[in-house]
Amino acid sequence: MIWNMNRAHELRELSVDELLGLQRLLRAEKTPGALFRRCRLVWLLAGGFSIADASAYVGLHYTNAHRWVKRFEAEGLDGLCTRSRPGRPKVYGDTVEDLVVDIATSRPKDLGLGFKTWSLTKLSQHLHDHEDLPDISHETVRGILRRHGLRFLTGKTWCESTDPDFEAKKGQS
Repeated sequence: MIWNMNRAHELRELSVDELLGLQRLLRAEKTPGALFRRCRLVWLLAGGFSIADASAYVGLHYTNAHRWVKRFEAEGLDGLCTRSRPGRPKVYGDTVEDLVVDIATSRPKDLGLGFKTWSLTKLSQHLHDHEDLPDISHETVRGILRRHGLRFLTGKTWCESTDPDFEAKKGQS
């Protein structure tokens, strides 16, 4: 059997509510771009365009356009919305995340370390050496801290001195 990609897709007849919903989404200022393309695709198919022409017009590959049309026919307008995808499961649990946050918010000097501020590299190295987390990368540490509302500021340093006249001397230079 030879398929003609330019044949009109046999889209089921759309209800008045579906047509009004499509029109509302196409006219709305805040409709996300991907949803707008999918709505436009269905709108063009309802108007008699072939699926190849409609997909080219809205900038979707023919196979993806066909998949979206199938979802629309099965689920209606909700089928055109992007679904959340869970992604990769967490490698470290909440106890490890709490440990990372506790260490990152503590002073290195209080842990007996010879430096005054944490960096992502120093923090991940400390977790490697002292907390039995040999595989934790500094990017994983950054993600954990970001989820807890913490972030590292780069390029900011300060100096501590035991000199009682340090503040007065600092202003003289």
